[in-house]
Amino acid sequence: MGSRMSMVSRKNATIINFAQRNAQSLVLVSFSCTVSEFQNTHHSQCISPWEVVRARFREKMQCISPCDFAESL
Repeated sequence: MGSRMSMVSRKNATIINFAQRNAQSLVLVSFSCTVSEFQNTHHSQCISPWEVVRARFREKMQCISPCDFAESL
C-alpha cells in the first residue's frame, strides 16, 4: 500500500510542477503581448507591470483545469 501511495504522490507532484511551469510561461507570454499592445497604441496611461501580470495570471488560471494536465501525462 505504501508503494502505491508514493507513486500517487509522485504523479501528483509531477502534475503540480507541470501546471506551475505552464502557468509561468502563459503569464510571461501574455505580459509581453500586453506590453507590445500598449507600445503599439501609444497608450499614455502608466500601469504597474505587476498589475498586468496578476490580471493575466488570473485569466489564464481560470482557463486551466488540473484534469487537462493529468490527461496529457
